[in-house]
Amino acid sequence: MDQNLDVKADPFEAAGHRFHGEDSAWARRGRLREALRAQGRFTTGQTAGRFYATACVALEITQRCNLDCTLCYLSDAAEAAHDVPLPVLARRLASIADHFGPGTPVQITGGDPTLRRIEDLEAILAEATRLGLWPCLMTNGIRATRPFLARLAAAGLKDVAFHVDMTQERHGYDSEEALNAVRRDYLDRARGLGLRVLFNTTVHAATLSEVPALARFFRSHADEITMVSFQMQAETGRGVMRRRTDAVTQARVQAGLAEGFETPISFDTARVGHEACNRYASLLVAGDQAVSALEDKGLFHRILAALERADQDLRAAVAFQPMALRALVLRPATALAAAAHAVGLVWHLRRGLLRSRGRVARLAVFIHNFMDADSLDSERCAACVFMVATEDGPLSMCVHNAARDTHIFAPARLADREGWWSAATGEVTSTPVEAGPTPLPAKRLKGRAAARRQP
Repeated sequence: MDQNLDVKADPFEAAGHRFHGEDSAWARRGRLREALRAQGRFTTGQTAGRFYATACVALEITQRCNLDCTLCYLSDAAEAAHDVPLPVLARRLASIADHFGPGTPVQITGGDPTLRRIEDLEAILAEATRLGLWPCLMTNGIRATRPFLARLAAAGLKDVAFHVDMTQERHGYDSEEALNAVRRDYLDRARGLGLRVLFNTTVHAATLSEVPALARFFRSHADEITMVSFQMQAETGRGVMRRRTDAVTQARVQAGLAEGFETPISFDTARVGHEACNRYASLLVAGDQAVSALEDKGLFHRILAALERADQDLRAAVAFQPMALRALVLRPATALAAAAHAVGLVWHLRRGLLRSRGRVARLAVFIHNFMDADSLDSERCAACVFMVATEDGPLSMCVHNAARDTHIFAPARLADREGWWSAATGEVTSTPVEAGPTPLPAKRLKGRAAARRQP
């Protein structure tokens, strides 16, 4: 671990400035912008700090899970934590809105959030909607039935992200390709509910070779999927699989995706924070053909420059296209270049367009490289765009995962003069009480702890 990194430090004090509470969207983005600028990473193609103050914030509403994944970021003691009360979650949602502004994506996660009462989820969604946030349900999908998702959609859910991969050891599936049956089932459940569908997949040495097949599956369902995320193995949490091999790299995941989508893919045109953490690409898919939409780096950077000070609380994933069109109207030369680029994309997709009757889908592709708990890099943490809501405010996800128990068992204030809640006991006291997790019975142990108890 970087010895200069305090895992309990407030990242919003790092540059000596506090931007949250400002009315200006541009000012809210200042913390991230200054961190990237200090590292020489606020470059022409950098979207972080320009169009959003953070890519998303995880709101962990439970530490319980109905799976025992071989790669899991939860701690050995996580299952001993009581579910976070709604008043605490409401205050954390308010903190997210205060720090980052309306439109901020919030991942409602855990553990698996579907283990909470559906009424709790509806209340959380109502509060997120009231604050103008963009809520996403992050789930393994086991309990996310169609009626369940329909209720949440009615309550304000915007996105559902299904995490499906071989680390979950689902019974009866021996490969990522076999798990496509689960993915199809989940698409069926969400179809027609007005939800954007995302899929997450953890990549490790045993499944790296399956990335091309996964890409082909996602290409064939691009009209129903908004984003796919490939998360590389990291040594953090309770999972029995530990440090990844040298075979699993960003470059090899990128190569597997290019092979599966059958097209060169630009992962360095649009930057999303630190390039060692995140790689992003945007694909256009028609029929069985795909093309990288951001191959013309110069054009994309000209459009970004035109939107440099877009002082609006708009989420780039939703609002970038209309913003870009508005900028092109005001810049005829750039508009002509964009038109020529569009013609080239259409020509590349010509056979697919005939098969799809002119329908084109856009698919966002992310590669996430989370850090090992004992190898945190202070620069990457300072430039983090994937945060977790904690009692002390938003915190880098990798920093949070490296010391999870410190954060999830910290006393949480309910409201002024209403006392303090303990995740360890589930009790409310008039003053904060530091309490660690109680030992779990053998049948509730997971990950490494369960493996150690086996004869």
